[in-house]
Amino acid sequence: MIKHFTCVICPMGCEIDAEEEKGKIISLKGNKCARGKEFVVQELEEPLRVLTTTVRIEGAEFNMLPVRTDKPIPKRLIPVIMEDIAKIEINAPVKMYKVIVKNIAGTKVNIIATRSM
Repeated sequence: MIKHFTCVICPMGCEIDAEEEKGKIISLKGNKCARGKEFVVQELEEPLRVLTTTVRIEGAEFNMLPVRTDKPIPKRLIPVIMEDIAKIEINAPVKMYKVIVKNIAGTKVNIIATRSM
């Protein structure tokens, strides 16, 4: 089976076709650097993403505080983590990079503020 990927690791944005069989890569076409292969392997094994979203905040100029994970998380956990984040409400003031939630969903990844409010 041939799967198509657009690599997002570097600015070249390589269009990569990967032929896989039983979870193993048989051939790769289109990657211009070694990081393209690493990206495809990661996407086939366990896709990871940095999650960006907002949480409710009381006593600030705006009602929502932008936050993100401080490391990539497994893509399959995003719905579970979003349910946890939807329940969060914090109070101002908050400094940029403050840890809002430690070890979200047991991932050893933190949710951090991306703005001071």
